[in-house]
Amino acid sequence: MRCLNYCSILLICVLWSIIDARRPSLFDVRIDYYKVETTQDLIINNPRPRFSWKIRVLDNVSQRNVQQTVYQIQIQSIKIIQRDNQFAWDSKRVVSSQSIYVPYTGQNDLLPSTYYRFRVRVWTTNSEEPSEWTNWIQFRTTIFNLHEYLTKNNALLWIGSTKINMNELRKEFMVPNVSPIKSAITYISGIGYYEFYLNGNKVDTSRKLDPGWTSYEKRTLVASFDLTANITAGMNAVGVKLGNGWYSPEQHGKSGYGPPRLIFSLSILFENGNEMQVLSDQTWTGREGSIKHDSIYNGEMYDSRNDRPNWARVGFNDSFSLWIMPESMPSPLNSSLNGSLILQDMLPIRAGPDALNFEVMIDSQQQSYLNHEDIDEIKGAKLTDGGILKPVAMWISDSGLQTFDLGQNIAGWCRLRFRGPSGFGVYIRYGEALTQPVVSTNHSSRNIYTENLKGAAASDTYVLHGDPIGEIYEPTFTIHGFRYLSIFDPPNALTADDVECPFVHSETTLKGHFATSNPIINQIQHNIQWTQLSNLMSVPTDCTERDERRGWLGDAALTVDEALYNFDLIKLYQNFLNLIVDDQLDNGELPNFVPVGNYPSAPYWGPNYPPDPNWASALPTITWKIYRHYSDIQILKDYYDHIIAHIKYFHGLYNTTSLANFTVRYADWVPPSPEPMTNRGLIGSFGFLHDINLLIEMSQVLGKKEDTDTYSILYQKLAKEFHQVFYNTSQNFYADGMQAAQILALALPDVVPANVRDAVLNQLVTDINQKGKHVTTGIVSTARIFPILSDNGHHDLALELISSITYPSYGYMFNNPYENATTLWEFWNSPVSEREVSSRNQAMFGSVGAWFYSHLAGIDLSSNMINIRPRMASETKKHLMSKLDCQLSTLYGLVHVSYTRDKCDTVSNSILLRVTIPPNRRARVMFEPLFVGGQCKTLIESNKIIWSSDVGTVNDQGFDIEKDSTTGLMTVYTGSGQYEFQALW
Repeated sequence: MRCLNYCSILLICVLWSIIDARRPSLFDVRIDYYKVETTQDLIINNPRPRFSWKIRVLDNVSQRNVQQTVYQIQIQSIKIIQRDNQFAWDSKRVVSSQSIYVPYTGQNDLLPSTYYRFRVRVWTTNSEEPSEWTNWIQFRTTIFNLHEYLTKNNALLWIGSTKINMNELRKEFMVPNVSPIKSAITYISGIGYYEFYLNGNKVDTSRKLDPGWTSYEKRTLVASFDLTANITAGMNAVGVKLGNGWYSPEQHGKSGYGPPRLIFSLSILFENGNEMQVLSDQTWTGREGSIKHDSIYNGEMYDSRNDRPNWARVGFNDSFSLWIMPESMPSPLNSSLNGSLILQDMLPIRAGPDALNFEVMIDSQQQSYLNHEDIDEIKGAKLTDGGILKPVAMWISDSGLQTFDLGQNIAGWCRLRFRGPSGFGVYIRYGEALTQPVVSTNHSSRNIYTENLKGAAASDTYVLHGDPIGEIYEPTFTIHGFRYLSIFDPPNALTADDVECPFVHSETTLKGHFATSNPIINQIQHNIQWTQLSNLMSVPTDCTERDERRGWLGDAALTVDEALYNFDLIKLYQNFLNLIVDDQLDNGELPNFVPVGNYPSAPYWGPNYPPDPNWASALPTITWKIYRHYSDIQILKDYYDHIIAHIKYFHGLYNTTSLANFTVRYADWVPPSPEPMTNRGLIGSFGFLHDINLLIEMSQVLGKKEDTDTYSILYQKLAKEFHQVFYNTSQNFYADGMQAAQILALALPDVVPANVRDAVLNQLVTDINQKGKHVTTGIVSTARIFPILSDNGHHDLALELISSITYPSYGYMFNNPYENATTLWEFWNSPVSEREVSSRNQAMFGSVGAWFYSHLAGIDLSSNMINIRPRMASETKKHLMSKLDCQLSTLYGLVHVSYTRDKCDTVSNSILLRVTIPPNRRARVMFEPLFVGGQCKTLIESNKIIWSSDVGTVNDQGFDIEKDSTTGLMTVYTGSGQYEFQALW
């Protein structure tokens, strides 16, 4: 009996472990886009948030076709938990497969300034048991009427000084010990920039250059911090450092705003219901601290002899410097423009390891099918190295300067350790390139090249206080774009251990991994990712180093698709869209860059209005791309009316110019020298038609039939005019026959008539070949050339273009006699460009990165079904890319696509394709012929034949399979799981 009982228990345990192994679990839970795993203080600015999650199964090979059938969400208010354990909302069991943007449907809105927690569980088709509940996830709601709350309190002031450089402010306050502290929440904004200290410690140590840059008179961003665990009964002290940031007149001459200022509100709530507030007012004191001057472009001057280590602690007494009462400063907001204080709900700029999170990595759980020998050594640093760079080389230049090379172009600064006497000044200069060798002698001074910085000094000055064990200097309110730094006359020779440089950018998550057997493509992918991150500074900027760093709309529109494949940036781009509509004029006119702020015109570039059509395209393009990547119709609803106004503005211009003379500013910016730019009217007209087409697609999604009909009629009229005006009937090509003209015409639906399409394509291909398989395109047409070639039967040529290492090409940027680029150049020939301002870290040509995912890996997430169709090189060109491995973290989980050509030695014309589809999704997997006229002979999955030409479409393995008799394309429909297909042709 004892043995029977033991055996029975053992059997039950085994059976239960089998059942439990099939139970799903949930991960990457989100609330209003926020990843709860990586957001420490989860703040929701929405009384009706939405929830998302991903389903994990233990074995994707055996557990296929997993679909969610039911979900349940529970929310509790923290105060209710303490009283009676009731739910603020229990969805109960909801029969639904929805796992993204699941709405809160409680009877009442969530309350403002309230702590809540929630949890989720689901049921799926592969298990009768539900998943385990997620752990309780705590969040808090903000003050939903934040602007009114902060501006209606007459005791709350903006404080600062017009008399001195008041960049340190402090206040001590008493918290009575009459009742336990229930919560302590602060709202703070210091503009241009601020750093926040409580009781001597910096609050959120990796957060930098806060708040985000805006048109301050229209939108000033406010951060909120939960200080409940840091405030104690008795005396407390708060300190704030202020920097000039983008609020400084220095940034753009007299058109800037003014000296920095602070607004601060701390509300402490006690368990007995009492409340106290600490506000920014004239009871604070302020002084000029160790930072004697700070500028985004020109760097920082720091005298450490003025450091007061305990300045933000209780009981601080300073007998060596003067602390005075701050002035009441005017608000940056303009009430006539409906300016508002807005919670900054995008992720902040951070430095070092906290700036980048990871959803895809090459590890045991997400094994790459590429071997190490398949990938040549990448020039530059790895994103997985932790975000702190160390020098890879150092030398003394001809000028006697100690110079360091990080081996990677970045945005950030360096932490430097000095040892020397008090009062010793050190000058640090940053740059992204070295001077070129003298032609006559071929001698290089190996000095930092500074001409391309233009008006930016890009330097820091540090005065030592004389600590005998050494002291570390790190800038606070500036940012540099650089690969090299030189130290002028340091008191001691620095070693590599004395230098470390954090990579600084808006916090984000890496969600895309892309690698192939083609080393040129791998290096381009590396350069794209580092360039994109370097130019994420609360807005997507154009460059990192010179006196510009603007939120240029053209750059952002052309690179957003690539950026959203590589990184989770929805909050940053939502903020950017808000900045665009903030600066949209009443007639619908958009600027060329944002924030416009007090800079309606800018040095070197002229007036910000009117916009170039391809720059103004950022509003509809970014809106549409966010929708395509995130499947959130709310994005379209939020900006639709602004897009309509934008189209109407250009329609009005068109009525006065027609397409032949359509307005244009920058056109197809910087084609490779000495190539001219193609017809500018054609380029401007492309932007106009492109945006109307996007508007038609948006109106269809939103069910706005009247708009669909109206703008479809307009588009067809313009498409016909485009062809009539720009098509050269005697030469059978558009405009002057240049590549850009053919590309842009082909990229517009219904513009090129079917009877001339082959001739236009032939002109494009012929011109590329005549140019030695090189592009002659600027940023607008470069963004379209690779998809056009791949989608129109010339994928081999697209691969040859991207694999080129001679001028002009992406590969030339890191295979040339001058510089080995680790980021993207602004010009195809940056080191020898006639433009001395040429940037080495500019994202505008990064658009090709979207083609890597959408065509080379073939991942399309824009429909209810995941489409996977890797574009195949022909057998004669397969050496250009015989292997590929791509991971993409989607809203539902990991999509993994990996292929190897001719995997079996005995079988040529074959492809081994491995695919992972996340739970709760279905996929359409397509196999292209590997040679012209190729016909599939056999499809195999997991060593079993699922289709054979001998049998036709008969399939006994549970797959739906289609064959296109015209193209030879084979399509297999799958559910979730891991699959290993082999197609024999």
